[in-house]
Amino acid sequence: MKLAAQFDGPQGPALRLLAGVFGVVWLANALFQAMAWLAVAAAKANFLHALAKPASKVPGSIRPLLLAGLDLTKAVGPQLIAGCMVVIAVLLGLALLTRKKVALAARVGIAYSALCWVFLNGFGFPYSGGQTDPGVFVAYAIAFLFVLSVAPTLEGRGADAPGVGGRLWNAARISFGVLWLFDAALKWLPAFLFHFSSQITAVIPGQPSWVAAWLGFVAEMVRAVGPVPVAIVVGLSETAIAVALLSGRWLRLAIPFGAAYSFAVWTTAEAFGGPYSSAGTGVRGNVLGNVLIYLIPFVFLWVGSTRSRAAKA
Repeated sequence: MKLAAQFDGPQGPALRLLAGVFGVVWLANALFQAMAWLAVAAAKANFLHALAKPASKVPGSIRPLLLAGLDLTKAVGPQLIAGCMVVIAVLLGLALLTRKKVALAARVGIAYSALCWVFLNGFGFPYSGGQTDPGVFVAYAIAFLFVLSVAPTLEGRGADAPGVGGRLWNAARISFGVLWLFDAALKWLPAFLFHFSSQITAVIPGQPSWVAAWLGFVAEMVRAVGPVPVAIVVGLSETAIAVALLSGRWLRLAIPFGAAYSFAVWTTAEAFGGPYSSAGTGVRGNVLGNVLIYLIPFVFLWVGSTRSRAAKA
């Protein structure tokens, strides 16, 4: 396909670099998980707690599923399951870094992310108290779908790649739009709109002093402007990003805006992903924060948009 072959030109190195960054993220996940689940005296308790905590937060109708997963883990062996998860994370990271078996790794990554979303993120519950994020593993699955759409290019088979504009690529873009639409819809609920200040102040305890000072400054700025007006701007921003991703229109504006917005959320409501500990950050796949992973699909889209403009030139 002509367009796919063009995609392997100037944008190929950018894609390979992005895949490598994504691979480093997965190796970081593996390191955090190994530290918390395998390398300390309380490793078994840490892993079982990571599985039991989501089960306590989901609705009663789906709690039996998570409890069944917890019981199965106890029967098979928590350390064995945890070890297998660390190995999977390492293999995914190495596949992305070396660009070997990328298509297989992407498929495994999608399935693995879905399972982790269920049993480690508990389907993203509870959606209360202003929470508007379904969990980082949804973003991981979407990033892997982008990887799968350009896997032939990453593996050096660019001439055979459906690439940008193909069905998988568009499916990834639309899935990313659905994720943003879900986030945006929750932004318009009273729990978020009328309690926006608490989204900042709630993450201050336990942070390093420099992070706490920064978040305190942000909270003061929000109070000065007005929490409700700021919350409305946030809701409008996420709604606009969702509409652009779902429609495929205005992407040249939506991609940089969405990336900048994600970074802004990471440095405020997510407190740079902190507080940092082997038993917290990274264990559930968020490395240094959930929204930071949203940047990976945005960069995929940015690379794709540059290829599209080059093809039209």
